[in-house]
Amino acid sequence: MKKQNAPHAAEYFKFRFTKTVIGLAIAVLILCSVGIALSIWRIVAYGLNGAGDLLKSPFLILVCVFCISLVVSIFVCSRYIVTEEYFITQFGFIKSKFLMKDMTSILLNSDTNKLTVYMGEQQYFVLSIDPAWNDAFITALRKANPNIEFSFTLAEKKDGEE
Repeated sequence: MKKQNAPHAAEYFKFRFTKTVIGLAIAVLILCSVGIALSIWRIVAYGLNGAGDLLKSPFLILVCVFCISLVVSIFVCSRYIVTEEYFITQFGFIKSKFLMKDMTSILLNSDTNKLTVYMGEQQYFVLSIDPAWNDAFITALRKANPNIEFSFTLAEKKDGEE
């Protein structure tokens, strides 16, 4: 009986967030926490008198809880997954799958340290991962699809640089 080759294990690469996005996420978490606290205080202090109060405060609490869960899910579950058959992008609750066989090339922009993945001639997307993981990421993609071409851009010298 022949041994079958073990399937290519999935490799995970975390999404890299900018400081601005992290700051905005912290602001959303703080504002939502304040909104929940104020709504609970208002319910405890004044009660739910009438249909307007019955809808307003509980609805605000639900919206704030949803926003908190969305921000937390984005920071916990944002990653790129490379399997033998698929390239998967996951951004919180949103997940997209692309066939590895459709991937044609990868371009590393050395000015910005961003990777651009091309799926044919029309579709492409720019990835945001830690530059230290670029080599491992490219290796994982090329292991799953050896036909992927890899290229890179060279940084241009700016005026006054040698």
